[in-house]
Amino acid sequence: MRIPDRKTLFQMYKNNLPGYEEALRRLQRRIVKLLKTQGINADIKYRIKDFDSYFEKLMRLRSQRKKTVLTDLFGMRIICPFLEDLDQVERILINAFTVSEVEHKGLKHSFREFGYDSIHMLLEVPELKELTALKYSRNVLEVQLRTILQDAWAEVEHELIYKANFALLNAPIKRKLASLNAILTLSDVIFQEIRDYQREVQTHGVKLRRSMLQKMEDDPDFTLIPDVDKEIEPGLRFKLSTAVQPKNETEKLLFEALQKHSAGHIPEAVALYSRLLRMRLAETVRSIIYNHRGMAWFVQSDYDKARADFQKALEYNPSNFRALNNLGLTYRMNGDMDKSIQALNHSLRLNSAQYEAYYMRALTYKDLADYAAALKDCDNALNLKPDFEPARRLKHLIFNFYFGE
Repeated sequence: MRIPDRKTLFQMYKNNLPGYEEALRRLQRRIVKLLKTQGINADIKYRIKDFDSYFEKLMRLRSQRKKTVLTDLFGMRIICPFLEDLDQVERILINAFTVSEVEHKGLKHSFREFGYDSIHMLLEVPELKELTALKYSRNVLEVQLRTILQDAWAEVEHELIYKANFALLNAPIKRKLASLNAILTLSDVIFQEIRDYQREVQTHGVKLRRSMLQKMEDDPDFTLIPDVDKEIEPGLRFKLSTAVQPKNETEKLLFEALQKHSAGHIPEAVALYSRLLRMRLAETVRSIIYNHRGMAWFVQSDYDKARADFQKALEYNPSNFRALNNLGLTYRMNGDMDKSIQALNHSLRLNSAQYEAYYMRALTYKDLADYAAALKDCDNALNLKPDFEPARRLKHLIFNFYFGE
């Protein structure tokens, strides 16, 4: 076997290195931008294999009579918070680049083994293809996709196992490492389940608030606008599809109440909320339940009971801006416009990024014939959420039927 000339290779490596570094910087910026457009917040690191590591691996492969074309001279690691992010990033990269190889590392381990989970990809990228390739190496980008926990394990594993002689580890240490790996893997799964759970509960809350807004739009002025959908969104259902399930009586009652509420079974939901409020609860939880029961009363047009519940929600948590929004709606439905404005002003002081609160206040300003203020709040809502159709409709109504344009 002919031994490559180290000095010649080193000089070639040294000459090419500045171009390699600039190409990877540009590539990192490109991928960061690509992921951000899809709403993915990832930590992206890159590296160029140092010359000693390159030459050592080259000699090792040649001594083993394996193919001596290295594909890991250029590496990039994309680290994401959650497991589902990895699948999304993989799809994005497949759509954006030519992919010559994809390997899911963790799939090859049995339950008795341990090693870091990771998705490895080889990408053909223009930034590298246009550069001179180092001898015995191919200008492709090796990408590793990992969660934060997978990356933490990989770093520790590299120091304790890869760099050391694994055969020297005794059985108890191997079992401890396997247990640690299992805990981290389970933690990733649990983090993902919690994220799924939060998303479903949040979606449920948005639907209930939307139903209140749609009820509020049952206003004579809105009949002037064609194609206004006044129907409460049909078939609203709340059912957990994640592995996170209620584990005590309080949680079971709460999820049952949410299911009844979203299904439109309001009296049953009110009864369950009332039962919950007779139990021992943390003040923030009690505030949330009072707010939900108030929303149920609101949909039934029982505005006095709704107002009382929203005020109770604020007693237990003065920072509950959603209860302030609902209180403002209730005051408006009762014709108390000044108190409605006060409640919504307070809510927006607590959280100024609420497009729905700006819209609610715009409706109240419209009722007060303060059309300039109403239009300004419509613009505030649309600035936060450009596709928020109710604000567009209200703006259209004011321009066409109050300003006569």
